[in-house]
Amino acid sequence: MPMDPEPARVTQKDIARIAGVSHVTVSLALRNRREISPATRKRVQAIAEKMGYTPDPMLKALSAYRRHKRPAAFQANLAWLNNHHNPGHFFQFDDFRLFFHGAKERAAELGYGIEVVNLVDYDFKARAVQKMFAARGIEGILVSPLEDHDDHIDLDWSRYSAVRIGYSMRDTPLHSVTNSQYRTAVLAVENLRRLGYRRIGCMLGDAFNERTGGHFLGGYVSARTQLKLEEIPVKIVHAGVIEEADESVWRQARAWLKRHQPEVILTHAGSILEYLHKLGYRVPEDVAVASLSLEESDTVLSGVHQNGRKVGRASVDVLVGLLERQETGIPETPMHVLIEGVWRDGHTTTKRQPAAVA
Repeated sequence: MPMDPEPARVTQKDIARIAGVSHVTVSLALRNRREISPATRKRVQAIAEKMGYTPDPMLKALSAYRRHKRPAAFQANLAWLNNHHNPGHFFQFDDFRLFFHGAKERAAELGYGIEVVNLVDYDFKARAVQKMFAARGIEGILVSPLEDHDDHIDLDWSRYSAVRIGYSMRDTPLHSVTNSQYRTAVLAVENLRRLGYRRIGCMLGDAFNERTGGHFLGGYVSARTQLKLEEIPVKIVHAGVIEEADESVWRQARAWLKRHQPEVILTHAGSILEYLHKLGYRVPEDVAVASLSLEESDTVLSGVHQNGRKVGRASVDVLVGLLERQETGIPETPMHVLIEGVWRDGHTTTKRQPAAVA
């Protein structure tokens, strides 16, 4: 028996004819674009559902390809929210600079601008900030890492689509984009083991460990366990920021180093080489060093570069998706997008000879 012919696919022009609008209006309404009134969007979407409309995947792919090939038309500005009392301090951190530059690059590709909004300029008053947002038509916000991870930004989030970079502002669980910190630590331990190290110590600042939710610490412990490496107690150094700490912080580590004698130290502290030298250690001869947060231009340290530029780019992709779907406010189920880091061999580790068999 001949097979029944497939029913013709419902097109946007079919919907436009029934709805009494143009096919352009239908296209915008089905994408929830703000150019179309809420009432018209709702009516068109209801008609489309009743008619059994589904997008043609091939046409959708072709449309995406064409959009990618031509310069994007300007859409709007996105806010880059900075809550640091000294806004320039934010850009002293390599990863933070890369977050911003990556976000700015990706926003431009998609037709958006990035406007830096320093809350200190508005005396940290939500009303003043929201008034400025309304005047400039800003509906999308990128929340950059906060000065203190427990800081609170008192905005009416229901008005905006927003994405945070990292895990700051824990009392406002927005969608977030960050480095895959757990995987960064695992990647570091795996590569140190590849180089022949077995006694891998880990030293973290307490504030850093708390800000990152213990993800680096968890990855280190898990990888050490999986690879059956010698267990060395993790050293949590009591300091706000190891990179800015005085010598007293490193004196805290002296006893740990002498007692446990790690072959290599895994840490986020960029100042560790200077202080190991002051303590009389040669790197990598006496003790090797690997960084969990390698700067983009660093050609000395071994470690993991966290791909901050890609974190920034991905944050814009997530935010633009929220804007297009008109998803605002604090999500019921936050989404976390994690970007993998990259290991780099530097001069602070070396390929070790296998231990002799007794």
